[in-house]
Amino acid sequence: MIRLNLLPKCTSGAAVNKLPRRNLMKLRCKELCSIHRSISCCGRDVVAKPKLIRFGVQRIEDPHHPRGYRELRSPAEMRKLLKRKIVEQNGICALCHEEFTDYNDVVPDHKSPKGMGGAFRDDHPYNIQATHYWCNGEKGSTRMDK
Repeated sequence: MIRLNLLPKCTSGAAVNKLPRRNLMKLRCKELCSIHRSISCCGRDVVAKPKLIRFGVQRIEDPHHPRGYRELRSPAEMRKLLKRKIVEQNGICALCHEEFTDYNDVVPDHKSPKGMGGAFRDDHPYNIQATHYWCNGEKGSTRMDK
């Protein structure tokens, strides 16, 4: 058996026992591998497909709903609606009737929640009101008295 020594000889007298170091590619989690054109290769875990986020307002036909349809809003549209509701309510919480002091404390609340027989999800402007997050937590799945 003939062995070939393919490693370069060290001129300083020290023996070279290691293979030459390669520069390993460091890929970001959503970066495509330039060799395989894939996200899940080269030792990386398989990435789950992201959820499809729909923009705008969707109208879904619902024969069981009194209006005959439900509205679904994207997060951006819900923020726009929430800002509009704060102005309509003159900056006052719909549940505790105190003034909003911080925008980060304000959350949308469904007047007719899913837990009380409301639609699966109905983001129609008549069903949304601006509340403090702690007021919304205390209210839970109860209906608002009109």
